[in-house]
Amino acid sequence: MPILYSKIKAMILVLKMLFIGILLAIFFQDLKERKVTLTLLVSGILIGGFLHFQKQIAIVFLSNSMVNLIIISLIFSFLWLYAKLKLKKKIQEVFGLGDFLFFCLLAVSLPIVSFLVIFVFSLFFSMVVFMLIKSSLKHKTVPLAGFQSIFFAIVLVFDVFMNALNIYAM
Repeated sequence: MPILYSKIKAMILVLKMLFIGILLAIFFQDLKERKVTLTLLVSGILIGGFLHFQKQIAIVFLSNSMVNLIIISLIFSFLWLYAKLKLKKKIQEVFGLGDFLFFCLLAVSLPIVSFLVIFVFSLFFSMVVFMLIKSSLKHKTVPLAGFQSIFFAIVLVFDVFMNALNIYAM
């Protein structure tokens, strides 16, 4: 039994490293092209969801994911109204599909409290980083999914390799 446990633990570590790699790829792709391939985002959703699922019982994972997705739906609804009424633009002009899918990646990857903390701080991080480097960027739009993914990757590195956090305990 201990051999099986160590193999499973090693497989989980490999998946976490792959997940961090996907988050880094999202960052570089979004920063360079202002778009992220669907393959990267879906892979991130599946792996992040699996990593969350293996730390929780099924009903807790499902309820966490549903609450997080409802929160994202509310945020997206307000953003849609703001874009339509205040900015007089279509939602696609102010918010990319990749950003929405990255929000979904976060939603299925984290318990509710961790999701809220990481979501809010990753938005703040994105704003600060964009303000600092916007003059050197080729595109003048915010690579939101990219900045949020690098923030989440940093959090995961602290969680996985430094045992400084436990994002699934919240």
